[in-house]
Amino acid sequence: MFKEDNQIWFYLIGIIIMFGLLFTISREIWVPLIYQEKTLDDVIPIKFAERPDFIISTQSDYFARVRTNFGEFTIDLYEKRAPQNVNNFVFLANKKYYNQTKVHRLIPNLLFQMGDRNTLDDDPTNDGKGNAGYFIEDEINWDALDLSQEKREKLKKDGYESTPGLLSAPLERLSVAMASSGPNTNSSQFFIVTAQVDDPRIEEMNGKFTVIGKVVSGGDIIDTINSVPVDNSDPKKPTPTQDIVILSIEIYTR
Repeated sequence: MFKEDNQIWFYLIGIIIMFGLLFTISREIWVPLIYQEKTLDDVIPIKFAERPDFIISTQSDYFARVRTNFGEFTIDLYEKRAPQNVNNFVFLANKKYYNQTKVHRLIPNLLFQMGDRNTLDDDPTNDGKGNAGYFIEDEINWDALDLSQEKREKLKKDGYESTPGLLSAPLERLSVAMASSGPNTNSSQFFIVTAQVDDPRIEEMNGKFTVIGKVVSGGDIIDTINSVPVDNSDPKKPTPTQDIVILSIEIYTR
């Protein structure tokens, strides 16, 4: 009788040990394996170690469908006019780099700027200071823009150079251009022009910023974003008083 009771206890202890081992294995091995793909996909680096390889084809016509919390608009990308910068934009969009980032600068009736992953944190002081970890050179052909000699000399003095062989597009209403802090400092940030073409501020900016495309649908969404009230407490960085969020950017070709 006592021998049978002891065997039952041994069986029970063995079952408990076995279930304990199974629980440990499932938690440490199977669960990570099951969710590994989701975990890896959700990790989007703030910075990359090097600039992307050239992945686009200039023989294709690229578009970007931008979904925001204000609505959707579409950009016709200028893959022939600014191939390196469009390639960079396509790379970052495909990596979901822009997802959930916010417009951090809005100058009514001139432009609004976005593309900085610093806007994901709770520190507003670093918004507009981020980049993807590398820089892309300017792609601006002054001959294509028909810049005056006086304007060319001023740009040269500031360190800018003309890029021959490209049919560069001028800045105009609904243009999409790479933001920069000086010559050849394009990275992740970009802006959309909301000013009219005869605005003298646009003329001043021409030749400094690489135009990578133009909004071809959803202009009403651009106008709505442009009308968002701003906080002008810092005149150098007027910020929207409500969040304007990029939900996703889908790249496609026609």
